[in-house]
Amino acid sequence: MNSPYPSPIPHLQSPARGLRGLRVCFIAGTLGQGGAERQLFYVASALKAEGAQVLILTLVRGGVWESRLEAIGIPVEFVGASASRLGRLAAICRAARRFHPGVVQSQHFFMNAYGAITARLCGSRSVGAVRNDGFSDKRDCGRGFGRLCLGLPQRLAVNSQAGLRNLLSLGLRRERLFHLPNVIDMAQFGARESSSGEGGVILGTGRLVPQKRFDRFLRIIAILEHSCIVSFRGLIVGEGALRPELEQATRDFGLCPGRVEFTGSVTDMRAIYNKAQILLLTSDHEGTPNVVMEAMASGLPVVATAVGDVPDLVRQGVSGFVVAPSDEHGAAEHLRELVSNPALARSMGARGCAFIESHHALGTLPGRLAALYAEKSE
Repeated sequence: MNSPYPSPIPHLQSPARGLRGLRVCFIAGTLGQGGAERQLFYVASALKAEGAQVLILTLVRGGVWESRLEAIGIPVEFVGASASRLGRLAAICRAARRFHPGVVQSQHFFMNAYGAITARLCGSRSVGAVRNDGFSDKRDCGRGFGRLCLGLPQRLAVNSQAGLRNLLSLGLRRERLFHLPNVIDMAQFGARESSSGEGGVILGTGRLVPQKRFDRFLRIIAILEHSCIVSFRGLIVGEGALRPELEQATRDFGLCPGRVEFTGSVTDMRAIYNKAQILLLTSDHEGTPNVVMEAMASGLPVVATAVGDVPDLVRQGVSGFVVAPSDEHGAAEHLRELVSNPALARSMGARGCAFIESHHALGTLPGRLAALYAEKSE
C-alpha cells in the first residue's frame, strides 16, 4: 500500500560540496499538513542524506510531519510553550545554542525575525523564508513585524520568481535573495494509472482561508453548472475557519447536495489526485503553489489564477489554462472545455507531468542548498 508520505530521500546525486558536516537549525511555526512543511521535510531529508546535521524547532506540537521527520532520525524540539514572543525567542535561543548551528533557517516568513536574532546570538548565518509573493507575506505580519521579518535575515530563500521581483521592488538587495524553488517527489505524485480518475471531478485543495478564495471556486462551479451539459462535480479538500461560511454558500448557490463535496483534511493526497480530472486553483496570491505542482505531477491539467509563479508552471493551452483572478467566466469556460473533452484533459495532464519531472525533481535540492549556504552574506 502506498504511504501517504514521501519516503526518506536517498543519496540524490553526487555529493554537494559544503553540506557534509554542516549544522542547520530550522525554525518552523508548525509542522502541520501544508506545503511549506512538506518542503521542509524534503530539505531536511536531503541535508541528512548529504551528511549534514539537522535540528527542527517548532512552535506547535503534534503536526503530521513531526513523526515523519523523527522517523528518519531528524530531531524535533517543541519551543512554543510561551504565549509571548520574547518567551518563544528565549526558548528558541536556548535550544539552538545547545545544537551549535552553522546556519539558522526559518521555514515560515513569520519566523524570520526569531531565526535571525537567534543566529546572531549563536554566531551563525541566518536564512529567512518568503513563501508567497513577498507583498502578502509582509502585509500578513503587520507593518512593523513584517519589516523585521524582511530586514533581519542575512539571506532570504524565496520560492518564486514573482516573489523575487516583488522584493526587489521593495528595495531589497539582490545579493540577499536566493531562489529556492519547491520540489516534488515524483515517486509519491507520479503519473496516474490509466484506469484512475473519475470523469468530471474538479478538485480544489488547500486551507479554507481568505487567501485561497474558495468562494471564487464555488462561483465558478455555479457558472459552469449553467453552461455544461456533461456531468461533473466539485471536490474541496482542506480545513479551515471559513468552512461553515463556504458550506452555506454552497447551499445558497444550489450546489448542495451532490454538486460540491467537502472532505475536510486528507492525509493521502495521492488518492485524491487519482480521483480528480482537473485542478482548479482560485487563490488571490501564491508563491510557487505545491498543490499545482502535485496535481501536475499526478497528470492533472490545471485551471488557475495568474498569481505568483503559476504562469511559469502552467503553460497556457499546453498543460492547462491561466486566467486573471477576476475572470470567473473565463475559468468556467476552460473547465467546460476540459470536462467535455477527456482526451484533451489527459494530454494536457501528461505534458504537465513531464514538465514537473524535468524542472522540479528532488534531485536538484542538494546542489541548490549548497549554493544557498555557500553564498556570502553581510
